[in-house]
Amino acid sequence: MKTKHWKCKIRKTALTIPFILYICISSCKDSIVEVPSPPCEPIDTTQIKGSKMDWWNDARYGMFIHYGIYSALAGEYIGKNTEGTSIHFQSIGNKNSQIDTVQIGKGAGAEWILYEASIPRESYRKYASSFTAAKYDPQAIVSLAQKAGMKYIVITSKHHDGFCLWNSNATKWNVSQTPAGILWNNDLIAPLAQATRAAGLKFGIYFSHTRDWMHTGGMGPIPELNMSEYSYAENQQYMEKYTYPMISDLLERYHPDIFWWDSNNPYEEFAEKCNSLIVNSSSTIIQNNRISTLPAYQGDFETPEQAMDENTEYENMELCMTLNGSWGYNQFDTGWKEPEFILWCLLRANKLGGNLLLNVGPRADGTIPEQCQIILEKVGQWVNENSDGIYGTRKSPFRFNLPYGPTTWRKKNGSQHLFYHIFYWDGSGELWLPGIMNATNEVELSFPSSPQLSFKIEAIDGVGLHLTGLPQKQFSDKMCTMLDIKFKSEPRLIEGTREINNILQLDALGAQIGNVRIDDFETKPCINWYEGRRLTYKIHIKHNDTYKISTLLAGYSSGTITFNFGNEITLTGNNQATPGGHTGFEWQNMGSIYLKQGEYELNITSKQVDSWLKVRAFKIEHE
Repeated sequence: MKTKHWKCKIRKTALTIPFILYICISSCKDSIVEVPSPPCEPIDTTQIKGSKMDWWNDARYGMFIHYGIYSALAGEYIGKNTEGTSIHFQSIGNKNSQIDTVQIGKGAGAEWILYEASIPRESYRKYASSFTAAKYDPQAIVSLAQKAGMKYIVITSKHHDGFCLWNSNATKWNVSQTPAGILWNNDLIAPLAQATRAAGLKFGIYFSHTRDWMHTGGMGPIPELNMSEYSYAENQQYMEKYTYPMISDLLERYHPDIFWWDSNNPYEEFAEKCNSLIVNSSSTIIQNNRISTLPAYQGDFETPEQAMDENTEYENMELCMTLNGSWGYNQFDTGWKEPEFILWCLLRANKLGGNLLLNVGPRADGTIPEQCQIILEKVGQWVNENSDGIYGTRKSPFRFNLPYGPTTWRKKNGSQHLFYHIFYWDGSGELWLPGIMNATNEVELSFPSSPQLSFKIEAIDGVGLHLTGLPQKQFSDKMCTMLDIKFKSEPRLIEGTREINNILQLDALGAQIGNVRIDDFETKPCINWYEGRRLTYKIHIKHNDTYKISTLLAGYSSGTITFNFGNEITLTGNNQATPGGHTGFEWQNMGSIYLKQGEYELNITSKQVDSWLKVRAFKIEHE
């Protein structure tokens, strides 16, 4: 699943073809379904709306499963590589290990171990004997997905190592060559599909259709060829011998609701044939956008991986993400993401009108790691108790986040609802809702977890709604509190943070971000801020004046923080290391700048001498 960039070596063959750089983009268009057109011509989506995408747009949350021979290696290989050198390789590990000879992977998940460690094919095949699925329990997996609040499941039928979880007629490199085949009638997919549908969930098939390190003709750099590539003619033979028959077989056996391609290919004839197999099989199968790099074959939804760019205007989008750093099971990867972070990612995806496809990587025996289950069940408890703010939601009118967390949007019983997801409580007993400009008699506010709670609502001109008389402590749903804002009349919404008591405060959760990690949800959320990562806010300046800017930060080194107001006005301030490193938060002055009244898109970047910063908030106040 990891995006890889490489220098390619083309294996010489008798056939002369133009050099083609093969690019694999590893890992949502609203309610428009794309239908096939003649090759290389634009697809007309104006005639078909809704239909097959309806359930997908309502589901909002699914389970991804990466399961295969790589699960048996569990992120570690000890043996000879393709050059004949004895190695000890770990997909992730401690570079200060007492075993100085251990090689550490370059960031790909454990499912890429054959590639990263350059394992010979015959050596890799031997791990089939350890792929037992002895404790594989499809019903338990489905039950876990339901507890998590997930509405569909997608499993890897064949990943880049070419191994098939079913008894494919196209290759012997499949489950029939493993102990798992004996236990499960040579098919690990069918019982999961059956259990999934019996529970009322939708079922999807992941299929790596071009990249294959184990079969002759697979695309991309091949470890067995010292990272050279097969010729175009060999690619054609691979597609005819393996890919097309496998697709037809998967469609006939499992009738998937989703076909999840991986490893884009640049060749039109391959994309056209793969696509035609799907659309000729069923008009209701949903496809992602990884069938090809060509514009005519972009499927029904986009698939950002691990992070999404909130500046991108997605139509249909599904964020796919791991619970730690690996898609396949890795015994060394204990970097589990906080349940609050997972929930925050889910709600941000929903805010953009998209879904979250959250991955689990079973062990070789089929069991789901315990920490996976703990995280999923904790998130699921909240999701199932606050389902109105997730299922059936559509793109929020607030592209930018409000302070304290994101918003989601839906219509329910004829009324429009904005759900505000509050991840921390500041203890003030009040809550501002900037940008909601309706009068108090035009809205009905409630906290679903505390429906009897009474509080006062005021409409503050030029700012928004102001709630007072709230508890000073977080509600019982400590993970996140959902506020349901029901509009009795047409919503009047204006994006952007505004001055409150002459101070414009920007918290970590209010930022529009891309690949940035949020931590410390148990105390007060902060951004793990690395160089090159941009934070964006929309702000409203009330008066022409000189403003002082401060940052609440913690870090081990000094550096600079640059504030760019609408690409015209820039302030660069200096930050210093804080006592206690990443645990010693303090306000630091960034300097002063003159700003005119108006609306700005504020972009903030950081450059540190060493390490990275943790940032909780920025403050802009009259000097």
